[in-house]
Amino acid sequence: MVAWWDSLSLAGQIYAAIAIPATVVMLVQAILLLVGVGIDGDVDGDGVPDADLDSDGLGLISIRGIVAFFSIGGWAGFVADAGGLPVAVSVLIAFAAGLIALFGVAFLFKSFYKLQGSGNLMIENAVGKAAKVYLTVPPKGQGHGKVNLLLQEQLVELDALNAGDTPFLTGQSVIVCSVADSQTVVVKGLDTEKNATNRGGISKWN
Repeated sequence: MVAWWDSLSLAGQIYAAIAIPATVVMLVQAILLLVGVGIDGDVDGDGVPDADLDSDGLGLISIRGIVAFFSIGGWAGFVADAGGLPVAVSVLIAFAAGLIALFGVAFLFKSFYKLQGSGNLMIENAVGKAAKVYLTVPPKGQGHGKVNLLLQEQLVELDALNAGDTPFLTGQSVIVCSVADSQTVVVKGLDTEKNATNRGGISKWN
């Protein structure tokens, strides 16, 4: 082991010193994850992902992501250096590989948490419920925004399409009038729905 270490270049020793402990930590994380123990900064003590993981970003800053960055990046730099590439090139390769690992881990866990959070969620139950606009919902046919609402005793964030021609701004109250797909609802103005039900002689808001 000592002979192997001494045979490495200075850059190779640095890469190995970064990659080896990061890989050990990554393996420990994987084992703990398999037995159901969460040790990532993205997860609360009860195993529920923090709210910022469900935002538009990928939740890049996490323990798993950082460990993956140093582990994959370190080994990529080590291999590049062992292949005789210049130090500057090996550093670029290590950094690029680390970023790919960072984004990959973030994407995988974000997808996992979204699937986990919506596994027992019946989005059809959102129809008729009031919601609060989180990201502006543009007019019909011009894209989607996001809304927050209480569904099955959970505060959830869903993609939202507009049923009308007036955009709904962040913080505005709307009502879900239909469902587009498993993650998307169609919303209309809350005042419009109130007026429509009142004209029919029955108000669902009483």
